[in-house]
Amino acid sequence: MKVIKRVESMAKITKDRILKNNTIGFIATMGALHEGHLSLIQKARDENDIVIVSIFVNPKQFSNAQDLKKYPRDSQKDGSFVEPFVDYLFVPTEQEMYPSDFHTSIAVGDHAHDLEGEFRPGHFEGMATVVHKLIAICQPTRTYFGLKDYQQFIVVSQMVKDLNMKTKVIGVQTVREASGLAMSSRNTQLSREEQATSTLIYAALQKAKELIQNNIHNPRVVEQFMTSELVKLPKSKIEYVAVRTLKLEKTQHIESDIVLLVALHIGKVRLIDNIIVYNK
Repeated sequence: MKVIKRVESMAKITKDRILKNNTIGFIATMGALHEGHLSLIQKARDENDIVIVSIFVNPKQFSNAQDLKKYPRDSQKDGSFVEPFVDYLFVPTEQEMYPSDFHTSIAVGDHAHDLEGEFRPGHFEGMATVVHKLIAICQPTRTYFGLKDYQQFIVVSQMVKDLNMKTKVIGVQTVREASGLAMSSRNTQLSREEQATSTLIYAALQKAKELIQNNIHNPRVVEQFMTSELVKLPKSKIEYVAVRTLKLEKTQHIESDIVLLVALHIGKVRLIDNIIVYNK
């Protein structure tokens, strides 16, 4: 594995690889890597000639300076974690990604303005901007995103389609702890007690899925049920509970594949999760 720190160097490497007809798999991360990231890397490894992972804690997608400051960072541990599986680890500095004369950003559509967009203003604009830059630098054949951040996956997929970007966006299933808790870089900030109680998040989603499979087709009923389950979590504060189509559209009647989404704080840690319910 080679560690690349300069944008110009990474762009030259990918250009040379493309000239050799190599396919490139790419995973954009903010570090604090875990088994969920590894599932993306392994899929990229299976489907491409080379794999690039980037680590960049993007300040433009944090509306809260304290949240940015406390975001977990351990570059040495991350490098050791991915070294057996990755060809290139791209770790640009903020100055490399956003030089002093940087002025451009990506505007996202309506599908990014509620749910996460409502509670994290500016987040998707910052995320889309950095992902666009990373894809432009790395020129991947395929770009991989975890479906735990489902709205992010939809926003990136739409951006790639709208801007005719030459990469295929691939969603990879959420990896969970044995308890059912979705793996996240933020899980390390939970106390043992909070980790234990946070298992109720996935349990609530699963119970809501069972409601739908038992012919409950009113999304408001399902949302109210999920809320009633999630309020049982101690020290929790619910931000949103939503039933949406796979394109994140609101619906008045559940009649096709849908996604159940939740976001909440447990203590000082913000967690999100979702599951897709397929209509058989």
